[in-house]
Amino acid sequence: MLKRIAVIVVLFCLVGSVAANEDLEHTNILKIRLGWNYQLDTYISPLAYNGMLIGIGNEWWQPFRQDTRLGRTGRLAHWAHVGRLDVRGFSQVNSARSNKIYGLGLSGGWGAFYYWQWFDNRLKVFVGPYMETEFGARYLVSNVNKPLSLDIAVDVMAMGGLSWSFYGKKTSYRLNYQIRTNLIGFDFMPDYWESYYELEEGIRGTARCSGHWNHHTIKHELALDMQFPHSTWRVGAEHEYLNYGTGDLHFVRNQISIVIGCIWNYRIKANKRL
Repeated sequence: MLKRIAVIVVLFCLVGSVAANEDLEHTNILKIRLGWNYQLDTYISPLAYNGMLIGIGNEWWQPFRQDTRLGRTGRLAHWAHVGRLDVRGFSQVNSARSNKIYGLGLSGGWGAFYYWQWFDNRLKVFVGPYMETEFGARYLVSNVNKPLSLDIAVDVMAMGGLSWSFYGKKTSYRLNYQIRTNLIGFDFMPDYWESYYELEEGIRGTARCSGHWNHHTIKHELALDMQFPHSTWRVGAEHEYLNYGTGDLHFVRNQISIVIGCIWNYRIKANKRL
């Protein structure tokens, strides 16, 4: 019995070693953004606010690891996945310039997608599911009762995109368009009369099921990747729109930003000697 267990363990380790030896290419994109942000939050103010935002983000792309017995034409041959993490901060004023909001936003997500490619892999189209967590905090400078407001949401989204690659003598370029929109999830709605200032007494509110009928999110971007002999860069624009609420509460966020990023590809060998 022990010998059988030992043989099974050895075979499992060998299979894992073969899978780990598969040298997958990872793509990492580190980017900064600068733009304009419009905000309506009737929980803390009936007035709309707008101002500048700055942020940093990172995203990583890679194919799924293949079972070597399936080969590149196996079930996962055209499947890949992507992860993102973004942080942004902003400062806004109302139209009367009588008050100011400082804000911080954090979002992260992961998704899988299936892609098609044509014209010698120059044209690629992909679609798939994506899950994202969103957290935002806003501080209203001149408000004693309700100075703080929060956004909390988890969404299952649909994502898609396409890219077209073209080449120069010593350079190459890729034009990308990507879009994500929510399908179903949940968000947190505070009680209109409750203040976040009274944290010790607990925060009244409702965690509710959300979707296009009461919580609309769309994020899309257009970018150009430029590969030079010693570096690869991205320039582009991103647009994000958020609209949700109920009764007396209404939350809207509309932001447009210019993006500059650096791209690099790398490979990992898990069993390489240190």
